[in-house]
Amino acid sequence: MGFLDRIKKRLTKVGEQFTVTNGGTYRGVFRMLDTSTMRTYLDDADVMGVTHPGLLLITHGDATIEPNNTITRDGRIYTVLKTSQHRIGSMTVVKIALLA
Repeated sequence: MGFLDRIKKRLTKVGEQFTVTNGGTYRGVFRMLDTSTMRTYLDDADVMGVTHPGLLLITHGDATIEPNNTITRDGRIYTVLKTSQHRIGSMTVVKIALLA
C-alpha cells in the first residue's frame, strides 16, 4: 500500500462527510481557520471579507472542489474561497479548501 492509499484510507476512516454544489459527496477533516492560515492563502481584502468563523478543509486530492462552490456541512452552507493541491512529486496527495 502506497502513501497515497494510506492517506485516502485515513481520510475515509476519520473524515466527516460533506456535499459540494456539483453534487459530489466526499469525506474530509475540518478545522477552524485561524488568522495566520488565512493570511497564508488570502490577501488582506479577502481576509476582511470573512465575517464568521471560517473553516479549513483537508480532503482527497481528487475531490472536485473549486472556488465559489458551496459546501454543506451539518446543515450549514459554506463558500469555497480558495483551494490548494498539495503534492509529493507529481502525485496530488490532499486538497485544501478555505471556507467562509
